[in-house]
This record gives sequence, structure tokens and C-alpha cells, in this order.
Amino acid sequence: MSHVVIISGPSGAGKSSVAEALCERYDRTVHLETDALFRSVRMGLINPMRPESDRQNRMIARAAARAASGFAEDLFAVFIDGVIGPHLLPIYIDELRPVAVPVHFVLLMPSLEETIRRVAPRASTLRMIEAEHHALHEQFEQYGRFAGCTIDNSGLTADQTADLIMEACGRGDCLVAGTG
Repeated sequence: MSHVVIISGPSGAGKSSVAEALCERYDRTVHLETDALFRSVRMGLINPMRPESDRQNRMIARAAARAASGFAEDLFAVFIDGVIGPHLLPIYIDELRPVAVPVHFVLLMPSLEETIRRVAPRASTLRMIEAEHHALHEQFEQYGRFAGCTIDNSGLTADQTADLIMEACGRGDCLVAGTG
């Protein structure tokens, strides 16, 4: 049976690295990056942090969930990484329901200092780190625990974090949608 694991968190949380570490542990895996879907939009892209991007962000969530459904139907383990908050998670759950696979949600929440350290090498300007990144991290802190499980992976490697996710999902701690 396939599973879908949604890995969320602010920029610099380690979502992509952890998804890749998880993919290496199974024979049939798919890593869906919502950032890749945003990059696919050639004309009309709205910065996903802006309030007027809600419709676009929901569209990207539907596209990612529909792609995950197709892979899960063919018995792939699917790892989705993206900035997915409580307003977008129901889209994933609804779109994945017909596939009847377990859906897990993991929020990676390292400290603000750790996320800034991780994102600094790929940030275009210090202003980007200070403004958008800080606001996004704060937004996730304000959400609190809204689904699945939350892991503080400050100081952990991607493999160590993947180990924690596998254990938590194995216990059912991160399950947000069942198999029926």
C-alpha cells in the first residue's frame, strides 16, 4: 500500500532535503515540490506570500494533490513538500480521498535562527530574509499545532529528521486522512 506524506514548514525548515532522504528509503517514490509547480507558471504568477495569491495557491495545492493521487494509485510512496498551512491542507485531503491511501502531515519547525542560517546562502538579499522569511516563520508559529505532527528539527540532519518522521508516521501520529 502506498502512503502520502505532506511535509510543510517555513523556508529553511529542511522540507526538500528531508523529502529526498525519505525517498531514498523506498523502492518506488515520488518527491513533489510545490515550488516546482509555482516555477511552472510562466505568466501571471503572484508572489505566494501576497494576500491576493490565495486563488493561485489553492490551484497549486489542487495540482500537487492530483499528481500525488495518480502516483499513489500506481503504488508509489509520495512525499509532497511545500509551504502548506491550515487553509490549504483540506484541499490535499479532499483531492486524495478517492485514492483511499493514508495521508500524513508533518510540520517541520526549526528555530527562527536555524531557518535563517539555512536559507541565507540561497537568499537573493538580506532584506528577503528579514522580511518575508521572518513573517512566514512567525505565521507558522501563530498557526500552532493544526494537524498531524510537528517536529523541531533544529540541529538535526535530514536523515535524522527522516528517521523521526518514519517513526511518527509508523505510530500513526501524523495521520490526517485514513484509508476509507
